[in-house]
Amino acid sequence: MIAEQLWQYPVASLGGQPVEHIETGEEGIKGDRDFFVVDLVTGEVAAPERQARWRPALQLRAYRDGSVPVVTSPKWTHPVDDPHLDEVLSEHFGFRCGIRATGAIIDARGRRIVVGSRYNVSPLHLISLDDVEALRQALPNSDIEIRRFRPNIVMDGGGTDQLIGRATFSIGGLMAAATEPTKRCGMTMIAQPGLGEDPEILRMIVRTRSRCFGVYATVIGAGTISVGDRLLTN
Repeated sequence: MIAEQLWQYPVASLGGQPVEHIETGEEGIKGDRDFFVVDLVTGEVAAPERQARWRPALQLRAYRDGSVPVVTSPKWTHPVDDPHLDEVLSEHFGFRCGIRATGAIIDARGRRIVVGSRYNVSPLHLISLDDVEALRQALPNSDIEIRRFRPNIVMDGGGTDQLIGRATFSIGGLMAAATEPTKRCGMTMIAQPGLGEDPEILRMIVRTRSRCFGVYATVIGAGTISVGDRLLTN
């Protein structure tokens, strides 16, 4: 299998950016999901798959301009350190919210809340184009796109299920081990730019794949991955 696409998500729950290279550390991809959308009143971190009020997050996208993440909507573009970002985000969602880095302190109703990651299951997420095409064939009337699944690494030339149970695999300079199939959630069916809401996608994955689509993996040896790197199993 070959790494056909690589994706980075500077702000969790927002759309990400395709990149040519990703650098990994022991805890995962550097610069990936380091920032979170947060309710500035309660301190709650956005969870679009669980609460409808967070679903407008999928209408936004984040990318890096150098080291600084930039958030963009159809109406505006602001870097995360822009003091006006809280204002436009609050208008977008309809309640007071902003974007904060992991470890930031929020004064929520007199309580000091530390912004923590929601992504402790696994630092890496892989899917395959073969599995995406199979889902398209099963759902010919649905828009099946990579963006619905939020992967870091998109492989071509085989399914990712074959990685489960193997000791390790390598891609470019990365050494990793698949830990478990990726359980899918409501994020797969939520509307986003160019894609309508489609609950049949999750229903099909539940019916035919026991709710799993793709695999999670953990870093064994950090390194850089580039588009076109071949996956080798050990």
